[in-house]
Amino acid sequence: MMQILEKKIDDWERRANTVLSHFNYQHADEIDLYDICWRYGILIKPLDQNYFADIEEYTSIKHLKSYSIPKHNGRRGTIYIFPDLDPIEKRMLLAEEFCHIYSHYSSQLMMDKLTLDKQESQAKRTSAYLLMPHHFLKDIYTATVNEPILINDIADHFLVTKEFAHYQLELIYKHRVDGFVQIRERLWSLEIY
Repeated sequence: MMQILEKKIDDWERRANTVLSHFNYQHADEIDLYDICWRYGILIKPLDQNYFADIEEYTSIKHLKSYSIPKHNGRRGTIYIFPDLDPIEKRMLLAEEFCHIYSHYSSQLMMDKLTLDKQESQAKRTSAYLLMPHHFLKDIYTATVNEPILINDIADHFLVTKEFAHYQLELIYKHRVDGFVQIRERLWSLEIY
């Protein structure tokens, strides 16, 4: 059985909640990364050589789908993102790059693998809390009164991939969650083998 009682909030969730507190989103699909970036003074540009003054800089990142360059102060910077991505993938990448700029002040091209892996993990975790805030899961729990809600439905509700939804739910519940169901007025998580 799943507990919905009091939940501990880690630092990365606290950061995501702080960002979201500046907006009045009522539903998960209203979370607008372009608006969030604009509010924080973060530019979003296509990952295209025409947007780089230094061709060597572009050459070092052209194989990536997205990349962020933070400024040294004020949680500002520029996000470069490949223009022809699927909208859901683009949304998730924008969230992660935003979280890099919001939380980190160094270029990822200049750091060692251990630090890079740590920062990638932190940005992914924060972006999961940003795109799938815990308080919006209540909509999912409420819907289980009528029928079981599976991971595909949850991913569609939050406009993320199924893998991303799995990741976020595992952060919250500490085990794999493939859906939710109510039995005798109690909410249960499902794990499908």
